[in-house]
This record gives sequence, C-alpha cells and structure tokens, in this order.
Amino acid sequence: MTTVVSKLTLAVVSVVASVAAFAATSSVDVPSVSVRYDDLNLSTTDGVNSLYRRISSAAREVCPGVDSRELSLRAAAHRCEADAVARAVSQVNNAHLAMVHAAHVAHG
Repeated sequence: MTTVVSKLTLAVVSVVASVAAFAATSSVDVPSVSVRYDDLNLSTTDGVNSLYRRISSAAREVCPGVDSRELSLRAAAHRCEADAVARAVSQVNNAHLAMVHAAHVAHG
C-alpha cells in the first residue's frame, strides 16, 4: 500500500445522558482520540485484530459511563462505544477490518 493513513480519529456522536445538558452549549467539543496504526500491516490477520483492539479501547476511553450503576447511563455508553467503533471501522475502509467488526457485532 503506497499511502497509509497513520491516524484515525474516533468522533463520538452519541452523548450519554449525564452530559446531555452540558453538550447543548455550542462551545463543547465532541470527545475524540487518535488511534495510530501506521505500525500495523492491515493485510494480515494480526494487524487487523490489533487495530480492532485499539479502536475498541479508544471507544471505551471516550464513552464514559460503562461502569455506572445507572442502567440508562450504562446503556448509553454501550451505544456510544458501538457507534464509535462502527464509524472508525468505516473510516479505515478495510474489508478485513470490516469482517472482524461484523463478527464481533454478531457475537455481541
């Protein structure tokens, strides 16, 4: 591959209920984190699996509330993570990564 995108930004569009009122202001940035993958070979299974783990970890980082005792916050955090991972996988535009993601979604 002659050109490799070296960073991927996960933009979280789902806002958890605990910050919904705060996010209504115009000066709030959507949380994001850069995921580097220029060190990975995305034509290999190991490379794709490593990137998927990095993307999933980054999604957990920007989607607070998974450990909340409040079920609505926990559910919103899980939706946030799922949306962030799906968007990141789409942005990478790699068929192997898309298949790994589809397998994870199918198995919950």
